[in-house]
Amino acid sequence: MARPGPGELPPARETALRALSRCLWRGQDLQAALDAALHEVRPGLLDAGLATELAYGYLRLKGRVDFALSRFLARPGEVPEKLALGLGLAAYELLFLDKVPAYASVSWAVEWAKGQGQGRLSGLFNAVLRRVAEVGEGARSPEFFRQDAADEVEFLCRWHSCPEWIVRLWRTAYGPERAEAYLAAQTRAPALGLVLAPGRQGRDLAHMLERDPDLLVRDGRGFAFPAGTELDLDAEAARHVTRQSFAAREALKVLAPGSWPEPVWDACAGRGNKTRHLQEMGKRVIASDIHHGRLKALRRALPEVPCFRARADLPAPLKDAPGTVLLDLPCTGLGVLARRPDIKWKRSMKDARALARTQAAILDASYETVAPGGLVAVITCTLNPDENELLVEGFLKRTPGSKLVRQWTTPQDSQLGEFFFSALIEKGR
Repeated sequence: MARPGPGELPPARETALRALSRCLWRGQDLQAALDAALHEVRPGLLDAGLATELAYGYLRLKGRVDFALSRFLARPGEVPEKLALGLGLAAYELLFLDKVPAYASVSWAVEWAKGQGQGRLSGLFNAVLRRVAEVGEGARSPEFFRQDAADEVEFLCRWHSCPEWIVRLWRTAYGPERAEAYLAAQTRAPALGLVLAPGRQGRDLAHMLERDPDLLVRDGRGFAFPAGTELDLDAEAARHVTRQSFAAREALKVLAPGSWPEPVWDACAGRGNKTRHLQEMGKRVIASDIHHGRLKALRRALPEVPCFRARADLPAPLKDAPGTVLLDLPCTGLGVLARRPDIKWKRSMKDARALARTQAAILDASYETVAPGGLVAVITCTLNPDENELLVEGFLKRTPGSKLVRQWTTPQDSQLGEFFFSALIEKGR
């Protein structure tokens, strides 16, 4: 592969910066932004892997990177936005990617700054990044981030790379110890969750995977491995494996879906992961979602499942009342920051309040739709009482005849690194 010319970025950094700019400035989800950047740049396999690690790792630890840079920049706000992103990415490499030589990170960043017509800033890049490199192991010690912190909250924001509103929310809602467990989890990549296809090939793969010494947990055709696990699967075997959050499967399983009355209406089906799981359990399922793209993917994956476009917060266009309504509710996603680290830099407390109102409307509409004696199953991937426990509590108070059957949250010491809430509500007859 030819070396980058003056001012040009190496493929991995070009891909990562394109993805991050789309994600942070245009509002795209990180994975969608990364997919688009990979398609445009078309890096080799190794560079694609590095670009993915850079994009996700930078957003997980952006708070630490920003603090480290602030120690050596007199006026951080005066660096143009695009240049600041490149500087941050290079600093992330220096602090947290041991496999990349320090001189390589400094070199690409300085040359890139020159190519942006910022000769003056290229000197600043060189000086600042060399100082950042000198921090070394200090960037992995909490004491570095305690420097001049006004209080414990400011330290936690820096060390756990998390906005203040989330830190305060979790400390108030869950207490300091539990909050710190959640904060620590979202700075690390989550467990690798896999689901095997039904049939002989899936069974053969299951026999192989269950003997893997790194296996964390198994449930039927679902498996979880530590983050970064590389499984030795050939192309044929890989066709029978789908990546899917194991923690999400747990949140569904605790509600005992095998006993749900039918048909089950998956009213916020998305791309159909839970629809597929229910179908594989032998349940009669119908599905809907408001997004055309997700419905298209669902129809392609599960052509035999009846599905339609509908808003879940309005009366359902169903001829017969379903026995169960499954609500994978829209939420702030604070329980899956390890997998979707861009969320924490985009969401606000205002978003959380608006989503809680939307959730309440969806829950009310779904309860009206379900048959008497039927069930409404609620699942979220967030850690916010207003979107979880208080949402259910408020619904039960204003809805005579409703009854809470079960309520659950992923344990704070889970090895999976993701946290879900689920509840099952029974409708009076």
